[in-house]
Amino acid sequence: MTDTKITETKTIAVVGAAGATGGGLARAILADPEGGFACRAITRTPDSAAARALADQGATVVRADLDDVDSLVSAFEGAYGAFCLTSFFEHFDPEREVTQSANLARAAAAAGVGHAIWSTA
Repeated sequence: MTDTKITETKTIAVVGAAGATGGGLARAILADPEGGFACRAITRTPDSAAARALADQGATVVRADLDDVDSLVSAFEGAYGAFCLTSFFEHFDPEREVTQSANLARAAAAAGVGHAIWSTA
């Protein structure tokens, strides 16, 4: 049996990484440096304490807004996978959540993301 050591690090873009749900995934990725994955923490507030803490742990922190497709495409560029999370409890607007969901899907496709996980309220 040969050693199957991972030689290429794959980036996972985590939307909402400064929040509870996305933050949990971001911290899990960062806690496993031998796992073969890097964390790109996507947040609207890269200067927040939570985002700075992720950066201190090794995440690349990127600013993007769910209402701005271009910012999401830029945030997803080069990512192997994406964890896509909407923010319904910020605005309580079902139509806006649908729009933000579509923005995430379009951006992931435009950036060539190979794998996406979807999470919504």
